[in-house]
Amino acid sequence: MKWKENAAKLAAALCEELIEESIMPVIKDHVIVLDDELAKHKPSIHDILSIIKGSLTKAGISYDRILVKEAELIINDKEPSGKMMIKPKTIFMCPHCGFTTTSEEEYWIHLKCHYVGF
Repeated sequence: MKWKENAAKLAAALCEELIEESIMPVIKDHVIVLDDELAKHKPSIHDILSIIKGSLTKAGISYDRILVKEAELIINDKEPSGKMMIKPKTIFMCPHCGFTTTSEEEYWIHLKCHYVGF
């Protein structure tokens, strides 16, 4: 799983689903641990699997597969496509008044106004 990008979103979605069961997802090292110590009813691994699938969908996380190893679920997420990646725009900021724009031409026109005084 691309840990930094998806762990918090998945943990939040799991928390919403599992809060009524008194199960708390906890991010620890490189895994999300489901703490069911206070749970009234301990769900089976199949119940948890269906909850995780729903939480992944709810959080907008695409995944290739979920591997089940005894009481452990391993999620392999998909790499985002180039079309889905959002590249930040360059922001130009006036040092005199704080005016900001993403257009370099607009920035230079604005800056000239400070010196020429239109």
